Amino acid sequence: MQSIEKIIKNLVEYKDLSITQSKELFNLMIDGKIDPNLISCILTLFNYKGESYEEIFGAIKVLKERSKKIELSGDIIDTCGTGGDNKKSFNFSTATAILCSACGLKVAKHGNRAVTSKSGSMDILELLGININLSIEKQKIYFEDVGICFLNAPNFHSSLKSVAPIRKLLPFKTIFNLLGPLLNPSRLKYQLLGVGNKKYLDTHAKCLSKMNLKSSWVVHNMDGYDELTTTSPNIVVKVEKNKISNKIKITPEQAGLKYTNEKDLRGGSPKENAFILHRLFDGETSAIRENVLLNTSACLVMQKKVKNLKDGVLMASKFIDNFCAKKKLNEIISKSNKL
Repeated sequence: MQSIEKIIKNLVEYKDLSITQSKELFNLMIDGKIDPNLISCILTLFNYKGESYEEIFGAIKVLKERSKKIELSGDIIDTCGTGGDNKKSFNFSTATAILCSACGLKVAKHGNRAVTSKSGSMDILELLGININLSIEKQKIYFEDVGICFLNAPNFHSSLKSVAPIRKLLPFKTIFNLLGPLLNPSRLKYQLLGVGNKKYLDTHAKCLSKMNLKSSWVVHNMDGYDELTTTSPNIVVKVEKNKISNKIKITPEQAGLKYTNEKDLRGGSPKENAFILHRLFDGETSAIRENVLLNTSACLVMQKKVKNLKDGVLMASKFIDNFCAKKKLNEIISKSNKL
């Protein structure tokens, strides 16, 4: 067993931890065997050094072993991003998840409340009137009924409660932001995973290559968003049957979309974002709509429902314009409160 002093010495010297060291560190943290002030220091050191694949993967193994699981059927996809990009943007991954469901994909949206932003996925879902605290058995019934469910991270990862107050005190994203999208408690087959810093394209692609998914995309927008956007080109690493592809560039033009300004993608409070989401599914045209279409299209391409991004955008647009997405949203809200 490595001593905590040696682990911290490595971090101070900007040396990456091994998977074994990372597992030991996170076990100690979660078991309350490290002083909270020291945990703050450790998280700060990770942030300054930059978290490695080994550190992220070691933490994932620890947290997955301790988490509750949910067994869901079908080829399930998640659209969760790391957050922490400080863009104050709309909740694109949440709207994308709902639109994907309207398009016929099976979705298990994993998420949390806001830590470094105004509105986390669970914040906007709650403001929409969706019950985000169904028991696991009720979640399974709900998923079989509507084809989508929302997995509120604290309900599955109680081991993280001990570090939650520390995370809230720190004015920057921590390694826990990076872990979130890799901790979905269901058996995913597909994943659209956004990272706000391009250096995490590689770390997260390596992690996903160990998770036996059929296909996943790790995406980063060159303006720093943790999702595909139309403000600039996007960098994508695909993982197909555990094999990692070379980085490719995806532009808005490839999806038949135009470039937009960052200011047009901004969201607000959970209440404001819930209002925007309703307007989106009412058919309002906007830059936000185009970015939800782009991310939904990527999910449709990934699952081979369409041949390319342009076709995916057309398909996703159809499911907004014929009000299927609106009907799906209303169904999601209504049935979550009847169980």
